[in-house]
Amino acid sequence: MTGGLVTLTDIWFLSHISDEVAASVGMVGAILTLGYFVLPQFTSAGGSVAAQYLGAKKDEYATPTYVATLVLGLVLGGLLTLGIGLGAGNLGTWLGLDPAGNEYSRQYLSVIAFNFIVVGLRSSYWAILSANTLTKWNMASAIVTDVLNILLCYLFINGGGPIPKLGISGVALATLLAYLTGFGVYFYLVHFRLRVSFGLKKWVGKIRQVWGPILRVGLPSAMEPFSWTVQNFVVSIIIIHLGVPAMSANTYVLRLIFLDLTASWALTSAGQIIISHQFGARNLDEVHKTYLRIVRYSMIFAFVNLLLYLAFSDALLSIFTHDPQIKQIAFWLLFLSVFIEPIRAINILGGIALKTVGDGRFSVTMAMVFMWGLIPVLLLASLWGWGIVGFWCCLLFDETVRAALNLWRWLQGKWRKNSVIGT
Repeated sequence: MTGGLVTLTDIWFLSHISDEVAASVGMVGAILTLGYFVLPQFTSAGGSVAAQYLGAKKDEYATPTYVATLVLGLVLGGLLTLGIGLGAGNLGTWLGLDPAGNEYSRQYLSVIAFNFIVVGLRSSYWAILSANTLTKWNMASAIVTDVLNILLCYLFINGGGPIPKLGISGVALATLLAYLTGFGVYFYLVHFRLRVSFGLKKWVGKIRQVWGPILRVGLPSAMEPFSWTVQNFVVSIIIIHLGVPAMSANTYVLRLIFLDLTASWALTSAGQIIISHQFGARNLDEVHKTYLRIVRYSMIFAFVNLLLYLAFSDALLSIFTHDPQIKQIAFWLLFLSVFIEPIRAINILGGIALKTVGDGRFSVTMAMVFMWGLIPVLLLASLWGWGIVGFWCCLLFDETVRAALNLWRWLQGKWRKNSVIGT
């Protein structure tokens, strides 16, 4: 949830520099989802596997799973930092931004790139606490990160005392420092409160045994948000050519939706851990009841939340901009989101739940077929001059079909015969 709130905060502060700055950074924001949403799928898979071991009373495999998850988070976070850092100067140009827009995005990406090593560490420790159902401790670290990010963004944008005004780079630096502090909280909670010890010599034999279950859950879990990221890249390229008003409207609405989206991910993450414990203990009827309960809560929250966004759209959008053209485009995007987000909530839980119980191949296949298959449709829509509202209608169709298929697959009940950890 922290990733969504942090990006919302960053865009809000950037919008006070100018709509063009916020829009330019927002258009390259798809690359950030690799760190904030795709990378945590691997580490949450580690948490899910650890929870299944705990549910099956195989506690001796829990700590090796934690260590393997930490290694995975570090490696993936390091690769993202290297890739984004090296490409920061050209990513905006590759997407189609003009030189000024590319410079805005470069200033942000060149600093925020270093955050993904921290994200890898942080999400690994988050998975350890989640596996032990210590979600309140996770919330404590998230609150520290979010509050500190707001305070530092304000300080670095406006300057104060010996600190000069740092502009775009200052917003990214604030996020990096906030995440580092949040990780410090996680480190303390895991090692000094939960008293987890990473003695590699003690656990090295079992670490080799847990890689298979982690990757069996993690790879399918990551492919869906990865495909969504690629799809977002294509949408960004198309929208950039529609001009700053469309770019800004898309950026601001996505930041608002991220609040709802992260709530869906938070509910799903909680559901994943509960399902993992229940599935590890083979309480399959409880697994099914948990799935239906989370679907219901997520859909209701998303629908009510987006209706409120729509009802107060002018006031909410005024947080970012006072441009009437941007507000008008954003209103229709919010209108479509009233339908998209409750359906997306089914997709988020549906995909993760199927992967958690070892039936991820179906969800991943459907995601790959529809998300990648939608890309040529979006390109054709661009040639036909549909505009940004037409593109979002295509996204609504994609989410609806995949949600129906994921729900159908779950209700079939084939997952009841599966096992991830060999129980």
